[in-house]
Order: sequence, then C-alpha cells, then structure tokens
Amino acid sequence: MRPRPFAVMATIYISVQVAAILLAPLFLQGVGEPPNPNDPLNPIIYMLLIIAMTGFILLLFKYKWKGMLQGIFYASIFITILYVFIPLLLEIEGALGLNSGGWFPLLGALGLAAGLMYALMKYREWYVINLIGLIVAIGITAILGMSLGILSSIILLIIMAAYDAIAVYKTKHMITLAEGVAQMRLPILFVVPKSRDFTMDRLDETGITQSEGGEREAFFMGVGDTVIPGILAVSASLYLPNTASFLLTANLWAAIGAIIGGLMGYLLLLRFVLRGKPQAGLPFLNSGAILGYLLAYAMVYQNLNLHAFGL
Repeated sequence: MRPRPFAVMATIYISVQVAAILLAPLFLQGVGEPPNPNDPLNPIIYMLLIIAMTGFILLLFKYKWKGMLQGIFYASIFITILYVFIPLLLEIEGALGLNSGGWFPLLGALGLAAGLMYALMKYREWYVINLIGLIVAIGITAILGMSLGILSSIILLIIMAAYDAIAVYKTKHMITLAEGVAQMRLPILFVVPKSRDFTMDRLDETGITQSEGGEREAFFMGVGDTVIPGILAVSASLYLPNTASFLLTANLWAAIGAIIGGLMGYLLLLRFVLRGKPQAGLPFLNSGAILGYLLAYAMVYQNLNLHAFGL
C-alpha cells in the first residue's frame, strides 16, 4: 500500500487544526470571549444538538427528501465560509490601512463564498469537495474551540468518541449517513484518491465501503475527525496561560501536544482501516489528543493539576 494517501490525510488533519488555532483569536476579537466556556453543560448541549441533527438528516434520507437536505447543507456551508473569510478580510483591511466601514470584508467574503458554492454545485469533484471541506473544517474547529474551555472540550471529546463507536459499530447509522453524503457530493468527507484519474462518479456504483476482496480506489476521512480533536487544541491555545517556553509559549506547546497525540491515534487507526471495514475514528483520535495534551501540559507547566482542565 502506497503511503501517499495516508500522508495526505495526515497533512489535512494538521492543516485544519493549525489554521484553526491561527484563526480563533480573530474570532475572539470580533465576538469576545464566551461568558462561561468551561461550563460542563456546554458539551452535553452540543452533543444533544448533534444527535438531533443526525436524526433529522437520517429522516430526510429515509423519505428521500434529498433536495431539502442538500439545501440545508449548502446554506450551512455558505454561512460557515462567511465566518471564516470575514475576519480574515478584516485583518487584511486593517493591515493595509484601509477603512471601508466593513463593506470590503463583507462583499469580499460574499464573493468568495458564492464562488466556492458555484464550484461545488458545478463541478462536484473530489478536489472541490476537499477544498471546501478544508475551509469548513477550519471554521467549525475555530468556532467550537473558542466556545469551549479545556474541561468542556475534554468532556465533548470523550462523549463524541463513545457516540462515534456506537454509531459505527453498533447502530451503523454513521455509515449510512456517510454513504448518502458521499453520493450527494457534499464536503462532509475528505476524499483522498489513490490515482489522479479518480472521479466521484465511481462512488455512485461502489459507495465508500470496500467490498470483500475488492480494490479500494480512494480513502475517506470525515470532516468531524479533524474538527472534534482539534477543539481541544484550539481551546488550549486560547485559554491556557501563555507563559514563555522553549521557542513558543506554553499554551501553544500544549496545543501542539494535542495535535501530535491525535496523529498518534491516527496512525493506530490506520492499522484497522487497512482491513477494509469502516472504522470509528474519534475513539483513536480523541484519546490521542487528550493524552497528548496532558503530557505536553505536564512538560511545559511542570505539573498536572486541576489547572490543566481550566479549573
């Protein structure tokens, strides 16, 4: 097996989280720090919303209301792209010493979002899906990481890991969801083909699961597999003390620890992925992210107490 697809997926994983760490402070400047980001009820509320949304999507699949589902996804993606580009363009405007009264960032973000959505609906190939999925993943990771403190992030990662395992191995509804989304060409999965001539049309016949004895043409990684563990990395970068450390500040080293830990979980996950059956990624990725964060925290702050959980 060539290592290139796995190296690409690892690069996507790192890119989403590093970009989200860089973007999150811009979000904070715009909206301010949430009133109580470390409230342990926050991840429970998020989890209930995720379950409700998943159930709603599966219901739309069941009754074949794909047009409505596609419209909901397109609207959500468009809004997320706006959230990503508006603060970036505001920063660019300030760096250039311009003052458009907010019109340049707004119109620029609207133009970029409209162009990307047009490309998604017009071409619907894996490279367009991956580009938009990357932007969406960065935005969601930054927003959720900004919204949740350390303790809340860890609780959410634990809950999501358990939910992902149940949804893939027990109820299998996550597989059903992934199959439907892939055929609709929505940027909810990263698609990493084994060859350059791969086209999404092949998935209409084969789906995303590997048949017994069949040859896999592409590998898939859920956008959520980059977003959920990345929440802890972003939260650590924002809410830990930025005391001086070797080359970087301590909070950034803790965030890097979460990223590296998630990558170690990813490498372990690959051993199971190569067997051909769908695998729940979050139990591996989230466990690695939490352990990597705690280890890095202990190294840079020289302790491991309640402060590691933002308490």
